[in-house]
Amino acid sequence: MRARAVAVIVTLGFLAACGGGGPTGPMLTRAQLVDRVNAECLKLATAGNDLVAAQDPSAQGAQVSKYLHAAASQLRARVGDIARLVPPANLAGQVAQFVSLLNNYADQLDALASSVRSGETYEALLSRSGSQVSALNSLSDQSNKIAANLNFKDCAT
Repeated sequence: MRARAVAVIVTLGFLAACGGGGPTGPMLTRAQLVDRVNAECLKLATAGNDLVAAQDPSAQGAQVSKYLHAAASQLRARVGDIARLVPPANLAGQVAQFVSLLNNYADQLDALASSVRSGETYEALLSRSGSQVSALNSLSDQSNKIAANLNFKDCAT
């Protein structure tokens, strides 16, 4: 379970249109949309670094929580940028669903981060939080299907 949660954060990044509203600017072609979304997904290295840091066995409690919250924040920033893109009309529904799934992922990652106990490692958190990890994996599976369908190759795991 841990490896899937990590892969999702690294490649999708995690996560959401925080403030800023909806799409703005000119309508993009499918190719432009794919290029822009893939570029946003490539920027998620910071989220991946935070997730790797959270997994360090010496990281415990508040440190683990801080890294997970930071990863969720990075995902939200990227998804916020994606949400502001204006996709072709025939793709708008799929893109909106993709953004919604990633926002939900970010929310659930933040919830997981908030549940970290004092002295708890990332591994112990995942072991104790099976249903939350399963929910994250389900969101990942759903968003990966959309990413594959839309050719968001840098967003899929």
